[in-house]
Amino acid sequence: MAMNRSVHVAGVGLAPFIVPQPDTNAALLGAHAASAALADASLNGSLVQRALVASANQGADWPFAATCAAEMAGIPAFRVSPDDIGGAQALCRAREAVAKGSLECALVLGVQAGGACSKPSGAHVEAPACSPCTEMRLIGARKETFARIAGKARLHAARNPLAPERRGMELSEIPRSDAFEELLVRLTCSVPRAGAAAAVLCSADFARRHRLDKRVSIAAQGVERMVGGDDVPRASECAARKAYAEAGVGPEHLDLVELHDDCAASELLAYESLHLVPKGSAEQFVLDGENTYGGLVVTNPSGGLLGLGNAGAANALAQCTELVWQLRGAARLRQVDGARTALQHSVDHKSGTCVVTLYRAEER
Repeated sequence: MAMNRSVHVAGVGLAPFIVPQPDTNAALLGAHAASAALADASLNGSLVQRALVASANQGADWPFAATCAAEMAGIPAFRVSPDDIGGAQALCRAREAVAKGSLECALVLGVQAGGACSKPSGAHVEAPACSPCTEMRLIGARKETFARIAGKARLHAARNPLAPERRGMELSEIPRSDAFEELLVRLTCSVPRAGAAAAVLCSADFARRHRLDKRVSIAAQGVERMVGGDDVPRASECAARKAYAEAGVGPEHLDLVELHDDCAASELLAYESLHLVPKGSAEQFVLDGENTYGGLVVTNPSGGLLGLGNAGAANALAQCTELVWQLRGAARLRQVDGARTALQHSVDHKSGTCVVTLYRAEER
């Protein structure tokens, strides 16, 4: 069956990312985000036909507790994936089901109650599994470039009322922090957070019947997995190419991007993998300030993982939430002027999987 129905994001919600605690309640975090998404959509939870839930560190039966706490008792709830990219995979499954006509409305939820893949170790942070710093060293990237990416992330986060820390950072502060692997320094890696995010997806007919907001639609998605999990940039390149082809747009049409920046090196690699810049020009792209407001494409206006923290399975739905707010023109201090087309980039270094999602704003 062809995916020929439009799929709209009618509501989004985010539970602020927090420092993980041993007693952090995943069900309550999930209920917070799910309730916020339903309220944003002005939708009664009983009208949702299915909940697709992703969590990297919870048992198989806990999604029912989360949906019940969000006053969605009786709604079928399924755990999609235990991986950190589970939120993006859940989004793909929900979009496919609505596009094919097997569902009219679904809630997608990502929750992280404990620490994500990047874990603190004393005063240092462990390098991500993909070791992007090693790849960057091979092509001679400068420490200043990583510092600029990290500084940009924190300046963007300072505009976000949901950011755990809202303090901009001067470029000179970053290279002086504790270094590891020669190039990456403590402040150029994300820190683990607990958090949750959710989205309500529906068909255009469902949105019309229930008078829901259908200004934002999912234009396309591309998924790629590289065997061995050691070539995320190539997986990103292939997934992006698929998404651009399906949507009939190119990177030159993008107004903003929320990409996976578990460390500054990952972001630098993603610029070329997502075809935002020609090969070999990512570093100059950063140094010229083309990745922020007033530049070519605003990257991670939310603050990204570097600014908000790494909440594993919740990351992809947090990206979705930010992009929907931006495309509605509702992002306030961090609003990207005239935002019409946006890209979301989610990866899992362990499995080598990448999901790229393109969003489009309807006429306001």
